[in-house]
Amino acid sequence: MRLIQAGVGGFGLSWIYAVRESEGFEFAALVDPSPSALKNAGEIAGVPEDRLFTTVDAALEAVPADGLIDITPAACHRATTTAALKAGLHVLVEKPIADTMEDAKAMVAVAAEQDRKLMVTQQYRYHDQPRCLRRLIAEGAIGEVDHAVIEFQIHGLVFGWRRTMAHPFLMDMAIHHFDMMRYLLGQNAVRVTAQTWNPKVSNTEGDMNAFVWAEFEGGARINYTGGFVSPGVDTGWNGRWVITGSRGSLVWNPRDDWGSIRLFRQEADLSQFTENHFFTPLAEVWGEPIWPESIGPQGHKFDLYHWRACIETGAEPETSGRDNLRTLALTLAAIRSADTGQPVDVRATFDLP
Repeated sequence: MRLIQAGVGGFGLSWIYAVRESEGFEFAALVDPSPSALKNAGEIAGVPEDRLFTTVDAALEAVPADGLIDITPAACHRATTTAALKAGLHVLVEKPIADTMEDAKAMVAVAAEQDRKLMVTQQYRYHDQPRCLRRLIAEGAIGEVDHAVIEFQIHGLVFGWRRTMAHPFLMDMAIHHFDMMRYLLGQNAVRVTAQTWNPKVSNTEGDMNAFVWAEFEGGARINYTGGFVSPGVDTGWNGRWVITGSRGSLVWNPRDDWGSIRLFRQEADLSQFTENHFFTPLAEVWGEPIWPESIGPQGHKFDLYHWRACIETGAEPETSGRDNLRTLALTLAAIRSADTGQPVDVRATFDLP
């Protein structure tokens, strides 16, 4: 599959390596306004200088291609992706699909008009552990999901255009966890309340910490705490999850030596909980470790293979632009709630069925 990649500096390099290391893909061209970024990426990807361009339009006119990977800033996605779709290319676009619902819906509409596959790179769900968790929940391992408590803490620095975003944490990081909520529950959010702030240790202008309370259509409630500026604290990029249902709980903690996924089975009548667990041997209360089966290529490589398979078969991608409108809506609802101090009705606010 011949690819054009738009945006090759910074995070774009991770896609250069992913494409280079995946079978059946080759770069037709690279695009970036920075000559130095283009030169560096071209050397890594093995793309000659005559196929390095500073504009997407120039690349689309000069080289034949099957698809475009859009790694430009979110505010540029509508223009970049639309140009590629109208040129007949399928598009794999970085999250967020856009920074406004208007732009996102317009992109989805163009993809439908052109009969092209538009897929969003929500790669956090494309790993062994979340695929296993989704299966366990769907099979009823913990009964009907009642609520989940999620904590994400990483200490990191933000660079480039993200430093000036109003909500860099929610829009660029928490959106992965919001998409994971939808994926694991198999439900969409209906109501969101959020509070955000920017800690003194932050290097950004916008808010880097958040408390989010989300209610989902199946009745599940989620309490999410997240921060990207937590010196000395590292939950891992997935965070720590405790998902509780009517017949037990699932604990997902990649940093846990007892096992990244633990299943606590519980009968609805609580009959097995007749003793104080504080005095019970840990082996009896620390849950049943679950070891996920390998799904093969993960993350960005799964993105690439899944996107191509959907192009070949005509199937809709799991994280299609159309489906991803729900993830963007949850994210934008959290931002609106934080800005207004009021709960936000997700479907009514963003005109979703």
